[in-house]
Amino acid sequence: MFNLIKLIKPPDYVSLINIIFGMGGIFLALSGEFSAAAVYILLAAVADGLDGYVARRTSSGPLGEHIDSLADTVSFGVAPVILICSISGSAIAAVIGVFYLLCGILRLARYNAFPSKTPGYSGIPITAAAVFLACLALFLENVQYTVPPIDFLQMLTPYEPVILMFFMLLLSFVMVSSIPYMKVTKSKTFLILIFIFALTVLSAFFPNALAFLFPGILFLLLLIYLISPAFMRHSKKSI
Repeated sequence: MFNLIKLIKPPDYVSLINIIFGMGGIFLALSGEFSAAAVYILLAAVADGLDGYVARRTSSGPLGEHIDSLADTVSFGVAPVILICSISGSAIAAVIGVFYLLCGILRLARYNAFPSKTPGYSGIPITAAAVFLACLALFLENVQYTVPPIDFLQMLTPYEPVILMFFMLLLSFVMVSSIPYMKVTKSKTFLILIFIFALTVLSAFFPNALAFLFPGILFLLLLIYLISPAFMRHSKKSI
């Protein structure tokens, strides 16, 4: 055991924290705490981002790549499936959830077996897919509490399971596709995303009439990212 501990490097500990948040999200979803479960998935994504940051500034060990993939499978594969199946409570959600998990595992395996030689991604990353679903779930869970009531948003509440299942199925196909996605490299854009991400997480700990706002903003940004390849292709054709 002690020999195994010696193989674990600083980035690996961050990946283990990722798993802890992912498991926390699963337990909370099974307990009916859907908003808290979504937040834990978002916190797992933060740990996933810190994993790479720490790895670039310290040494990475032989277990790093494997621990990272296993952590991603739990936090961004299993946890979103449990969350959405718990919200829906239907057999259809379970079937779509299994399909999503299989696509997520294939996406991770492809990334490990065939590392991208370009700055972008082939298919949307599983982390982005899970954050997308967590933000959408958090938005739909909180939108019913808007004061004063925003009728056209609150009308979405009864359709929450259907909306979540639709996007889970869509993201399953996009993950295993060869659609090119860009990495966010501009520091200003990255800082803005971190700011909105932090407000989204904090809004769940301090619930109020605007608790839906920041998850909604982050969801819209991720939706733009999801459909961005269509605009990229269009712009290339028009040049």
